[in-house]
Amino acid sequence: MGSPRLRPYESADEAAVLELLAADRLPGQPVCTALMLADALAGRSVADQAAWAGLDGLVTTVLCTPNGGIDGIVCCAERPCDDASLILWLHCRDSSEAAVTLIARALEWSGARLVCGFPLASALTRGLIGLPERRSRATHEALLAVGFTALGQCRYLHAELPVAGLPHLGHVELKDTVSPAGKRLEVRRCGRVLAQVFVEHPVGGVGVIRSLTVAPDTRGQDLPLGLLGNAMDVLIGFGARETIVYLDESHDDPEWDLAAALRTYLFADFIEVDRLLTFTRPPRPSETRG
Repeated sequence: MGSPRLRPYESADEAAVLELLAADRLPGQPVCTALMLADALAGRSVADQAAWAGLDGLVTTVLCTPNGGIDGIVCCAERPCDDASLILWLHCRDSSEAAVTLIARALEWSGARLVCGFPLASALTRGLIGLPERRSRATHEALLAVGFTALGQCRYLHAELPVAGLPHLGHVELKDTVSPAGKRLEVRRCGRVLAQVFVEHPVGGVGVIRSLTVAPDTRGQDLPLGLLGNAMDVLIGFGARETIVYLDESHDDPEWDLAAALRTYLFADFIEVDRLLTFTRPPRPSETRG
């Protein structure tokens, strides 16, 4: 039997790649369809549209098994604005051997340039940026072994709906949002916003909750949990059966308390599925592009 080999993606690989993507799917993420895969291969994404439009030279490589199967896939592109190479997405059922081979190919293609890993949300996911730290442990370690540095991104949480026993707030204002489509829920007092949260319309029964924020002088009260209860009710009204949260580890508010925010979600029966990381590898002047 021969050894695994790398080659460009072909249309005949579609079914095998969809199986690979399904194996790596996180709870709350959509089951990848042929249309979603086609968009990702073409460099199209509803999220981060301007960033995707600024990419060039997109190339997708598959790792074939000796018997003709697919063990992994990696998609890379150039970002002319800063002369960086991007590893946009990589899937290999977190096989250490496959991850090492695919990353080596991405670096060979990138040459001496700055390389950024998983910086954009692709069409394969619902707004997911980064690589899952725990569920892609072998891939994570393979990246670190060749000089990448992991950067904190966000916590990824998931909950089934409805959640019983949550408090709710009265006098919550709902406003439409366009990009992304959904609602902004606000609690105001004397013209001042005390708390707010954003919800996105569900896709495939899964809604998204983002940016639950509370004024510093009202923290420790029932506002965060109560507003979260209202947000979940709004999603249920839209037909959501599940919801996910991208909880940023950094925040513009210097008084932002990640631990307190995480406790609020966990109290509301969310499960912390994973931590999402992006990666960077500095330029290597001695290397040439493959």
